[in-house]
Amino acid sequence: MPFNPDKFLATKLEARRETVPVPALSSWFDEGEEPLWIVRGLTSDELNAALEAKARRSSMENIIEALAKNDQAQAVREMIGISKGSPAEIVKRLEMLVLGSVSPKIELPLAVKLAEAFPIEFMTLTNKITTLTGMGFDIAKPEAASQTITH
Repeated sequence: MPFNPDKFLATKLEARRETVPVPALSSWFDEGEEPLWIVRGLTSDELNAALEAKARRSSMENIIEALAKNDQAQAVREMIGISKGSPAEIVKRLEMLVLGSVSPKIELPLAVKLAEAFPIEFMTLTNKITTLTGMGFDIAKPEAASQTITH
């Protein structure tokens, strides 16, 4: 049976999602709330953005170094979440975590702090995002029909 491009184009697809337990982070979840982090696979544009993150950070680092003469460089680094000399793989994974986090939805400074303080959870979450991305999108499931309320 050959590939059916018309059927493929007509199919609604959505990013795969998975809930990842993060018990080490339970102190930062509300009382009684299970420590769960929801991640999703990335689109090709998002994956490319993550892969190019090191080059973008390098350009920003050059700008920051130019500011170093007036002692504001470290403050700027902290503001935008850049650690001097971060390995390319970590920079890529930081971007992946920001883009692939569904709940909680996060920004770069949180991703940086998580990577520094909880490296195992950081790697677990970004590994799951990588796995989901590699699996491709899934066929969107139709929303459940609304149920009639009877009195």
